[in-house]
Amino acid sequence: MNHTSTVRTVLAAATAVAALAVSLLGPAAPARADGRPMPDVRGKNLVAAYGDLNYNTTIQFRDGRGAGRLVLWPASWKVCGQDPAPGTPMDDRRITLTVVKSTEECAAPAP
Repeated sequence: MNHTSTVRTVLAAATAVAALAVSLLGPAAPARADGRPMPDVRGKNLVAAYGDLNYNTTIQFRDGRGAGRLVLWPASWKVCGQDPAPGTPMDDRRITLTVVKSTEECAAPAP
């Protein structure tokens, strides 16, 4: 592979990741999933969780550490909590995932 094709490959990958990050960081708009129930994505890598949500769902993130960190590289985050609860119809629902870095532990749920 020559230098030009390597640069193009890297730029294409960076563009794809940036597009995913922008879509993930957008404002939490109501989801439209035609009555499909909310899957249980707790404990999953953020990329896998987003795939379970069909990649077309707008999601708001909450930093599970309370530090207000932004999700810039979804592959390095995992889901600790979700709203709505698993099984809830997703039509016109705002989806919020509480996430932490993949190397961090999820906080114990509040009683």
